Amino acid sequence: MIDFVAVAPVRQSKLADQLYEQIMLHIVNGSLDVGEKLPSEAQLCQLFSVSRPVVREALSRLRADNVIASRRGSGTYVMSKPTPELVRLAPSGVLAELLRCYELRLALEGEAAYLAAKRREKEDLAAIEKALEYFNTYLGTGDDEEGAEADFSFHMAIATATKNALYVKTLHMLHTTARDGIKLARQLSKLRSEPMDLVRTEHNRIYKAIEKRNAGAARNAMRTHIDNSRLRMVGRLLDE
Repeated sequence: MIDFVAVAPVRQSKLADQLYEQIMLHIVNGSLDVGEKLPSEAQLCQLFSVSRPVVREALSRLRADNVIASRRGSGTYVMSKPTPELVRLAPSGVLAELLRCYELRLALEGEAAYLAAKRREKEDLAAIEKALEYFNTYLGTGDDEEGAEADFSFHMAIATATKNALYVKTLHMLHTTARDGIKLARQLSKLRSEPMDLVRTEHNRIYKAIEKRNAGAARNAMRTHIDNSRLRMVGRLLDE
């Protein structure tokens, strides 16, 4: 049995998020190595004084981020080790929320891109193109605040092109969390010296699909981009 202790007491609020982050910390700091088996659900309940549903939700989120995987009849194992900068740069207590925001955006903005491709008018396309130029201006620069705003503006322009105010309103409600996630992703990419051309290509594919009124391609391009962004944050970008 590994020496697996709580990094800090788990409070009652957002228990699953807190447990998610504590397990992530153990993986990042090496207490749990890649290929190593996690304690059982019952052991985690006892270690962190939380219920089994809380443990299952936290583990489910870690599986969704490709950090752990379950093997039938064997247990749950660490599959990848996120970069230490992920937990160092993320504001304390919100890492799980940032990643879950990407999960929500995957569904929301995939459909927004689909509708934008079907409904956009000439002025909508011009606004999306202008936002894309704004995004490209700050891509790869050291201004992460402005870069994150520029990135978000591109997505907001697409939401506006749906002609459905609820898409705009919902995305606006996610503004702070989405912007913080984009900012963190930019910082991590720079630390890893990752080329930014991939992000530029993903945005261009979305724009081109909307320009051609190819709704299906627009949805797929947007979903691919957002999912890749989430996976880049945990250092597990899947092949396209």
